[in-house]
Amino acid sequence: MVPLLALLVSCNTPDSVARFCSSAVSTLGSGDALFDDMKASCIREAQTRESFGTFALTDPDPAVCDDIGKQAEGLKAASKVLLDYFKALNDLASFGASKAGDDAKELVAKASAQSKLSADRQTAMASIAGFLTRVATSGYQQRQLADDVVRVHKDIQVSLDGLGEVVGVAYLHQLQNEEQKTATRYNEFLLQHQGAADAALILDARWQNDRANFAARQKAALAYKAALETLAKGNEELAAHARGFKAKDLAGLLSSYAAQLDSLAPAIRKAYF
Repeated sequence: MVPLLALLVSCNTPDSVARFCSSAVSTLGSGDALFDDMKASCIREAQTRESFGTFALTDPDPAVCDDIGKQAEGLKAASKVLLDYFKALNDLASFGASKAGDDAKELVAKASAQSKLSADRQTAMASIAGFLTRVATSGYQQRQLADDVVRVHKDIQVSLDGLGEVVGVAYLHQLQNEEQKTATRYNEFLLQHQGAADAALILDARWQNDRANFAARQKAALAYKAALETLAKGNEELAAHARGFKAKDLAGLLSSYAAQLDSLAPAIRKAYF
């Protein structure tokens, strides 16, 4: 039986494991842009109710959008816990110690209070935070790592599923509402100004730009959800072989998942950066 840490530091695997962990960290970090856009989309949707040329000075941030913003902050906290998990694995392999997630308890508290994730997903987050807290202490025994990875891998799966569900359902639904109401606003304006060819041309150009942005964000949401599913599968492989596997075989497994994650990243970045 080959301990996980021995695999991580083996001469055959550090590059592949580092790449997988790095891709995981990058993927989870990219989710912040999607979560931030949940509130931004809500505000943009609210602005479609304003008539053209009113130049309103009132706050465009209705209470419902503030609630969505708080949820998004909770989801970002949940995502950070998962990000810190993969960073901790890489730190342990590279340096034998890690301080990633030393604020895990605070992040879980914020996620539990604001993210609106289900109770089982909140419990899973707390389990991951417990691992990170143990790792961050100076007395953590590296020989525990294989057992810990196996112990929390289902919690990783449950937590990733929760984030993917929010993005793949709630955020996509928000974008679809915004897109429909934006189109309706343009149509209503043209109905009120029939025969205004210049206005029609301007609005058409504006709509084409809006439509491209909606398509990019929707593609980004689907790419992020797919990336989380890929990340969960890669982590499952890592846990399944944590207590014993040939190093070169583990490297082959992880490198394929890292490649899949990297291939999905451009669609996410294109929409927001």
